[in-house]
Amino acid sequence: MSQPLDETTQELFFDVGRLKALHDLSLLDNNAETVYDRFTQLIHDVLGTPVALISLVAEDFQYFKSQIGLEEPWKSQGKTPLSHSFCQHVAATNQPLIVDNALENDLVKDNLAVRDMHVIAYLGIPLTLKDGTCLGSFCALDNQTKNWDADDLAIMQELG
Repeated sequence: MSQPLDETTQELFFDVGRLKALHDLSLLDNNAETVYDRFTQLIHDVLGTPVALISLVAEDFQYFKSQIGLEEPWKSQGKTPLSHSFCQHVAATNQPLIVDNALENDLVKDNLAVRDMHVIAYLGIPLTLKDGTCLGSFCALDNQTKNWDADDLAIMQELG
């Protein structure tokens, strides 16, 4: 499992306002919305990663508002427990997370997504409301190491 969040990060992560916003905006539903799929498909195509996600982080799971490339059973379930979430770190810090090789990254090397979902490289940026509340992450994942560059980050930030 990932390293536990420190006390300050936990306070940010379990911010009641963020959790309330997810529910108030009805973002944790199963309604497919093509607009989100267009963004994940674009990142999948432009960055050449096998997986692209719009992940909303609730209190005990991450929900995939849109996904391209997830394998079963994750694709059908549409969510994972936080034990399988890199996106939780983006939501907690409201900062991009760039992981070239999860096996060598102390923050995520023990995350179950590495073992169960074969996530090795990750580039995620915060998805925030106008008031700065971070709801989750717009991210690209790869099953092999990847040296993310400034252009990759800029593309993600522009689309996010």
